[in-house]
Amino acid sequence: MQQWGLYDEVRTMKFAHFSDIHLGYQKNKSLQQVEQDTFERALDDCIRRSVDFILICGDMFHVNIPEMRVQKFAFSKLRQVYEAGIPVYAVYGSHDYSPLGDSAIDLLAATGYITNVQRMHSNDDDGSISLEFVTDRRTGAKLAGISGLSVSKDIAYYRRLRQHELESEPGFKIFLFHAAVAEMRTADEAAATAEDAMPISYMPRNFGYYAGGHMHRYAYKRFGDHPHVVYPGTTFAGYHSDLEDNAGDIARGYVLVECDDATKRVTDVRQVSIPNCEYHVIRVDASNRDSDAVNDDLMQKVGRAEPADKVVIIVISGKMSRGKTTDVNVGRAADRLRRGGAIDVLTRRNRLMSAEYDIARAPGGTADEIARSTFEENIGQIDPKTYPELGGRKGVALAERLLEGLGRPQLENEPVGAYQKRIVGEAMALLGLDKDDSDSDDGGDSDNDGAEAADVNRNDHDTDRPDATAKNGGQKGAERRQQ
Repeated sequence: MQQWGLYDEVRTMKFAHFSDIHLGYQKNKSLQQVEQDTFERALDDCIRRSVDFILICGDMFHVNIPEMRVQKFAFSKLRQVYEAGIPVYAVYGSHDYSPLGDSAIDLLAATGYITNVQRMHSNDDDGSISLEFVTDRRTGAKLAGISGLSVSKDIAYYRRLRQHELESEPGFKIFLFHAAVAEMRTADEAAATAEDAMPISYMPRNFGYYAGGHMHRYAYKRFGDHPHVVYPGTTFAGYHSDLEDNAGDIARGYVLVECDDATKRVTDVRQVSIPNCEYHVIRVDASNRDSDAVNDDLMQKVGRAEPADKVVIIVISGKMSRGKTTDVNVGRAADRLRRGGAIDVLTRRNRLMSAEYDIARAPGGTADEIARSTFEENIGQIDPKTYPELGGRKGVALAERLLEGLGRPQLENEPVGAYQKRIVGEAMALLGLDKDDSDSDDGGDSDNDGAEAADVNRNDHDTDRPDATAKNGGQKGAERRQQ
């Protein structure tokens, strides 16, 4: 087997790093096209650059079973990457992961278009967790990783990880993960999420590259025993706030990494920007003004805007002196912008208040923001001593994920009974409850570790399958290139 450094004295290994693509998030048809075009152009760029392999570190899909339109696109594009001889290595994210093993990612692994890097098993002697390496056949690079789970359950894996086994492995190593690292977050990012972040010390030391996912902005830092910790950020948008970041000139794309052949070390890490669409932001300061004045200011700015072929974001903030927040007619403004050719119109007025009405202090903004504010307001009624997993920030994060899971739509041609069983099963697994606690016909043995133990066992099963399709998937393209 020909490996990196053995066939070309000046050989430079190149690989691409993606995460948080969130295919299927957009509901607006025009934005759906932008979502797909952005990812397609990024992969085309990887093919053009002849990268040795591609990493996808979670949340390729926004839900574990996206609509057929999204699946067809993803399979078609990744097939092109496969036929170009470029292996794709992945871990699951908190959105596209399924505790029941029925994610679209599992289908991609079964076809060989991607390789699931997480090879995990639990050690009976002490309950610790061991990971196996996946070796890229062309370069000899060794990859290991842990998929992201909902409500930061994956942090428990890191606490039980046998780090010394991974650290003692020789060669150039890459660690893939989908979790927030505390040292990588800004103060604003830490305040914006209810999920816990783990310290960098939870990850094994002395890997050549740490390929992260879950944080939606590009970030790159170096630590003593953890050089080159990188988040590529989302390729386009997985939340409404991502579109606001895009409008604020936050670059989107993927990360290109180069390594020196002689030293087997990373020599260059850079973000490759993939443009998506144009934006126009309309900001209205409502401070010390009545609702009529705010409406007049809003419509004047709408009239001066050139919305054609742009995503328009309306941001209204401040404390009005008179009138209700609902008196501000954002709908009229949005209709006019859409008639002017806007791709879509997003509104944010969660910081809009009124001095006259206390009810104006109720949460506003996007649906996600309203839900989070409501959960945060009511979660304090739960006794954290009785239900430690339901209180505080963990409880808010769990409620958000449960709400999202219960709101997933019925798939095309999916029987009602199968749909109900799938949604209930995922909800039970998310809550860490045994199958016997649900109305499932499958039954199942009780497990003291709940969903966490089931997750570890599922990875054992996937790794040990006789056909090993998922284990070896994605490496066939690399073998093709070596011939």
